[in-house]
Amino acid sequence: MRSDRQSNTNNRAIFGIFLILFGCLLVLKNLDFIPYEFRHIIFSWPALLLGLGTLFFFGKEDKTTGIALMAVGGLFLLPMIFNWSFNWRGLFWPIILIVIGVVVIRKRNMGDLNSKAGSGESTDYIDELNIFGGGEKVINNKNFKGGKITCVFGGTELNLTNAELAEGINVIDVFTMFGGCVLVVPSDWDVQVEVSAILGGVSDKRMVTKNYIVEPKKELIIKGIVALGGCEIKSYK
Repeated sequence: MRSDRQSNTNNRAIFGIFLILFGCLLVLKNLDFIPYEFRHIIFSWPALLLGLGTLFFFGKEDKTTGIALMAVGGLFLLPMIFNWSFNWRGLFWPIILIVIGVVVIRKRNMGDLNSKAGSGESTDYIDELNIFGGGEKVINNKNFKGGKITCVFGGTELNLTNAELAEGINVIDVFTMFGGCVLVVPSDWDVQVEVSAILGGVSDKRMVTKNYIVEPKKELIIKGIVALGGCEIKSYK
């Protein structure tokens, strides 16, 4: 648990450094210290993706998202640097689809390893994959240990109101791109939200219930990446 808190603190520090450096670049631009021919390169969306990828690469234990963002940003930054006449814009969506496929496969393999390293009972874990579609599901497991949710051009809603957490730290790994997910959790669960958003949003709408007791030694951590999409966590009284 301490390592997760330390990782989250490091993410904030790295993101702060990123903002400071970007602010310094804007100051240099306004003072005309940056040559005009380099401005369209430095202040472009591929450069932004490259910077965000570097941020996630050094700030996250899972390097997949960081490498993917750096790869996409770098590929589209090269024609701008070397003035290639080839129409790279036509490759935008093919490259995005390839990157999404690599990320989905990698996260699936990592999730399989994590579930096998746990208790070996696959029914205690969720594995939601929604691509160009979506759905709703109610989880009634009495020994819930987390799992993974992947939504690409689609969405899902999971209702955990009737579920019970297993003892220890349980993790749900969320990855959404051009999609979203909704998690409904009991109001008396100890839930930590550590989801990072890239051109997307994370909304924690859990309702505060008075006079409830959090179950000891049971915790749920919701972490992952939301890119061009959303993630909503809420609860019912």
